[in-house]
Amino acid sequence: MRAVLLVAALVLTGAIPAAGARTARTLTFTFKTKQGPTTMQPHAPAGAVGDSFDSSLRLVNGALPQLGRRAHAKVGMMQFTYTIRRQCTSFEQTCVASADFETLTTLPGGTVTAAGKRISIARPTIVIPVVGGTGRYAGAHGTVTISPMSTKLSTFHLVLP
Repeated sequence: MRAVLLVAALVLTGAIPAAGARTARTLTFTFKTKQGPTTMQPHAPAGAVGDSFDSSLRLVNGALPQLGRRAHAKVGMMQFTYTIRRQCTSFEQTCVASADFETLTTLPGGTVTAAGKRISIARPTIVIPVVGGTGRYAGAHGTVTISPMSTKLSTFHLVLP
């Protein structure tokens, strides 16, 4: 009887997952990227603030295979849109440039969606919150870090239910 009560107490406190309960798992992928053409939709007033841009990133494995694809193979594609909210003239330490982002990444087994408002674009890397996914990435959250102008890498840190 004591053993049954102990197990029940551990399940209730979360020390042991209940039968059928799923534990979150974390996945991290890093891809080399190649940016596709960018199109601009200008908005008044003149200047970049308020303008929107559409582009894509081709995602390729580096020296190691990932997601069932060999090393150096194309793994997926990210389509993204961003709207400039604040702009600086350079990457100064005091720069607070920001943009709103929406991304949809197609990977083997599903998609990953990331989006956020007023995300810093004042650094060489841009970190966008993951807000969902489909297929094997359903319910995902975490971050996508893109660095189109510096190392040309994108890193997905995903937490799946």
